[in-house]
Amino acid sequence: MGATNCPETPRQKMIGMMYLVLTAMLALNVSKDIIEAFSLVDDTMVSSTANTVAKNESDYSWLEGQKAILGAEKVKDAEQKAMVLKQKTDALINEIEKIKKDLIIYVDNTYEDKEGKPKTVATIQSKDERSKPTQFMIEQKNATKMKEAIIKYKAEILSLVDNPAQREAMAKTIGLNVEQTYKGKEGATTQSWEEHNFYDVIMSAAVTLINTTEGEVRNAESKMLEYVKNSISASDFKFDNVSGRAIPNSRMVFTGDKYTADIIVSAYDTKSTPEVYYKTGVDTLTEAQLDGAIKLEGENGLVRLELGAGGIGEQRYAGLIKIKAPDGTDQYYSFSDRYMVVKPSATISAEKMNVLYAGIANPVSVSAPVAPDQLSVNFPGCGVTRAEAGKFNISVPASLIGKTVEATVSANLGGKTQAMGSTTFRVKRVPDPRATIGANIRGGKRSKTELTANPFIRAAMGDDFAYDLKWTINSYQVIFISKGYEDNPLTCTGANFSEAVKQKIAKSGSGTTIIFTGIKASCEAGQRTLDEITVRIK
Repeated sequence: MGATNCPETPRQKMIGMMYLVLTAMLALNVSKDIIEAFSLVDDTMVSSTANTVAKNESDYSWLEGQKAILGAEKVKDAEQKAMVLKQKTDALINEIEKIKKDLIIYVDNTYEDKEGKPKTVATIQSKDERSKPTQFMIEQKNATKMKEAIIKYKAEILSLVDNPAQREAMAKTIGLNVEQTYKGKEGATTQSWEEHNFYDVIMSAAVTLINTTEGEVRNAESKMLEYVKNSISASDFKFDNVSGRAIPNSRMVFTGDKYTADIIVSAYDTKSTPEVYYKTGVDTLTEAQLDGAIKLEGENGLVRLELGAGGIGEQRYAGLIKIKAPDGTDQYYSFSDRYMVVKPSATISAEKMNVLYAGIANPVSVSAPVAPDQLSVNFPGCGVTRAEAGKFNISVPASLIGKTVEATVSANLGGKTQAMGSTTFRVKRVPDPRATIGANIRGGKRSKTELTANPFIRAAMGDDFAYDLKWTINSYQVIFISKGYEDNPLTCTGANFSEAVKQKIAKSGSGTTIIFTGIKASCEAGQRTLDEITVRIK
């Protein structure tokens, strides 16, 4: 039988995929808690990759052991392919490791931590650094160097597959799809693999993504090893070197949708017509349990499995693949997997407050268990502008003040629009700002020195208003009252005191009352007339 010292379970694979989604989502934010979360993600990915490496080494040892059982000639071709696979994989991993090491040195100056060990995401000092990772990976083209090495590696290991049809299937199975393009930010048509993964990401995310790439390479090596093992002649079936595998399109399914997976058979899949038996809610299925199992007919070694996504939470299933061996006997190969069914949901939160203000751009973040660039939002009656993936600016007209707006979120899932959820927002008028003389003079008894040291009017929002609105003083009037006599108002255009006002203040005696009135200020929300300010000269 094949080596099973440390196989990666279906649950571990599912968790690995969910961590990849989490990594992409986390890369959009850089709060302390989220930066620290990368350490957990990275540790998990490194551990998962180590398990895959151990399994691969066990499989190489298993192939070596077949020489003693079957004879060197029978396993010669498989042994040569395994040797090439190992050499190519180790060479690529070494190249990726060097890029990671050079990146850490470039950003953190040293590669080793205080204990003399290679730094990890947890021990990197510049976890939230953005510009240097972008310079190193994008501008210095190290991400492109990695991509080109992966493309070359994929072509080299696929050349080990003799049958063209099998080679095409293996190309899909092993992944490493670095030549695909991604939807870019606003104004951009597409993004390359390099830009999508390493442009403007923090250091913690960059190192985590490199480690994730190494895990994908090791996983590709593992799948190629399965092919090499299964390529040993049919007479070796008694050693159970052929295994079944379920390849799902996604392990996260929304209610009302379907879980879809391809069931791939062994090296003889193209020459046989397999039958697949499966049961839901179980981890294993034996030949003795086939009477209660559901049967699926296959063609050319491929069976399509579809399961309804009814119940919420983790779902599991197991089955057997039945094929005819070259000697005419029926052979069974087991498979099993798990997947997650989640209810469509999304979280919408105004980044500044739990309301929307009319007349200004309201920044809103949207998150859901899908790629951020697949999300779209609808605010009826409002203008929506996409700032970046998962972030939008909402412009609300004054006609909605005092009303509510129900925002809805949807996702594009493979060309299908999926509703994700909705949230109701209240619409308010932007409050009036507070006018002051200088930075903070609101009235009372003041010396002429205080006034001449602050010769301007300022308008600003109160501390309880989260938006950073910039107000411009357009005009105001100044009235001087001395010994019961009121002078004609002096008009100032702009924020600064006019020369006439400055001279009048300088000549004013103690007890003179000065009133700043008709203060007009404006911002993107419109123009407002502010409360007057009254001071009395000491």
